[in-house]
Amino acid sequence: MAVGSLAPEPEFSAYTEMGKGSHDPYADEPRRMAAQTLVMKRSASREMLGEALACAAKCTDVASLDAYRLDYASYRLGAMRGAKGEQPCPQSDKAAFIQREYELTEALKRKTEELHAAHRQVEELTRSTRDLDAVRASFATSDAALDRVQLDARHRLRTGLAERRAKRVERVQEATAAVANKSKGPIECSKYSFTTGAPVTTEILVARGVVQNPEQAAFEIIPMASASSPLFVFTDETVDGLYGDRFVAGFEELGFVVHRIVIPDGEDAKTLEVYAELADRVLTVGIDKLSILISLGGGAVANVCGFIASTLHRGIGLIHFPTTLLAQCDAAISHKQAVNAPHGKNLVGSYYAPLRIVVDPDVLQTLDDWLLPDGMGEIVKHALCQDATLLKMLDDYDGSLRDPAFLERVVRRTIELKCQVIDIDPKEKREAVVLVYGHTLGHPIEAISHRPGSLCCLSHGQAVAIGCVIAARVAVKMGLADHGVVQRTVDLCAKYELPTVVPADQSVTQIMAKLPYNKTWTQEGTVMALLEDIGRLFNVDQNYLLPVEEAVIREAVAETMAPPGTIIRGAGSSGFLRRSKVSASDILEAADRPTPGAGWDRNSAVPHAC
Repeated sequence: MAVGSLAPEPEFSAYTEMGKGSHDPYADEPRRMAAQTLVMKRSASREMLGEALACAAKCTDVASLDAYRLDYASYRLGAMRGAKGEQPCPQSDKAAFIQREYELTEALKRKTEELHAAHRQVEELTRSTRDLDAVRASFATSDAALDRVQLDARHRLRTGLAERRAKRVERVQEATAAVANKSKGPIECSKYSFTTGAPVTTEILVARGVVQNPEQAAFEIIPMASASSPLFVFTDETVDGLYGDRFVAGFEELGFVVHRIVIPDGEDAKTLEVYAELADRVLTVGIDKLSILISLGGGAVANVCGFIASTLHRGIGLIHFPTTLLAQCDAAISHKQAVNAPHGKNLVGSYYAPLRIVVDPDVLQTLDDWLLPDGMGEIVKHALCQDATLLKMLDDYDGSLRDPAFLERVVRRTIELKCQVIDIDPKEKREAVVLVYGHTLGHPIEAISHRPGSLCCLSHGQAVAIGCVIAARVAVKMGLADHGVVQRTVDLCAKYELPTVVPADQSVTQIMAKLPYNKTWTQEGTVMALLEDIGRLFNVDQNYLLPVEEAVIREAVAETMAPPGTIIRGAGSSGFLRRSKVSASDILEAADRPTPGAGWDRNSAVPHAC
């Protein structure tokens, strides 16, 4: 009988005989259903696999035929593995076929075990890094580890924090109670809610030579989703002269459409006026939702570019290429974007995560000498309040600040430290306040030094170093740390060419008047991050921003003021105050006739120096 014929089976014949001569309309139904079923199966098989090959009908090796059928079916159904219609293996190749199947099975087992091991490792890492209670406990010092003086100080601070919380709500609570007594009854409401945002991961890529040759990067810089969208490179006058043409040409070689915007050097660019002008320029040229803004420069360029990216179209792509030591260790390694306001630094801004940050240590070799100590200010800060490993690295090093290996080591370590705390405290409410250590007083001192006429125009890193010295003195006065932390701070700052005194043309009164414009200030007074010991911040119940009385701050600032006539070569840049426009003879001449706290203006014949 031909293969595939539908001869009736015995049981179906019996049913047929019963139906002969019968008036039962369903007598032939079993046979008809069986025939339809067989035809449907063959029809479905033929549609999916096609007609049977002749070689299959001739094959006498049952095992080979079964293996062939499996492979062929898998191939025709689009599976990853399968024969391609070839003749099944002859008997002589059976051993090789079995060996191949064995090898494939063993390889699959190994890969499966590796996958399971990787899953377990991911779960373990997730538990260890996302167990916030355990991570936070590792940052905080327990009562048992403190001495009697520190315990007393913690008790006082705990009481002070409670009093400030009570004071903060007291007036509103009293008024609310009074309103409730006079009202006819509360107004009820229906409540709804929605949740926005999910954790955003920013890649930080360290790669030598990528600024000069971005087209040769072995990793993705611009996502392919933005391939046809306009890109904008923001850079400053100095960096544009060094790298601008080659950097832009590299992306153009890759087929991207790139527009370049050159902004003023330094803090001049970080104003609301410049922000508005640049935002309008980008919109005039034209962008879409997938456009990306790229910063190529120091901290000021990163801040301005980042703030614009966070606001145009309510947020477009952002990538940083930091080119200064300060930016590679601090300013660009962040999701904080901001510009300055007339009252102080970084008062107008947003939290907005870049897509990625690309750090090229090679560009540090083209920095002016004065920009290296500026970057060391933030590095020293991390060593003093966060990391014993970095502190030892800085203590032990005795070479040139231009040494590429040293610079790359401190850059990598500082990036690791920033990622640690940003990951668990992105809004700097708890552990991440290490990032603002030294800034509570550093920012006011920096802002004052940038007023018109100051020949001691401090860079950010210089101001932070001075702020660290003042913070150390505050900690000692409050009984949080011993006297050794002040000298330790002064010595480390001096080693890396950072100032340790407040410029003499500033005054305690001026500095105190600026405190309310600092982001750590509250209506109940100033809060500060303070040392418990070198490498660790003091905490009260895992709170690291501690209330400090104004009198204590005033006294610490007064002790840190430079004697009249002290010369500090400021490394900051702000308009006509740029360091390059101030000669050593100008500073020496002006230092002969200081008037502490007076400063000077554009009409002064001889400005008062630091």
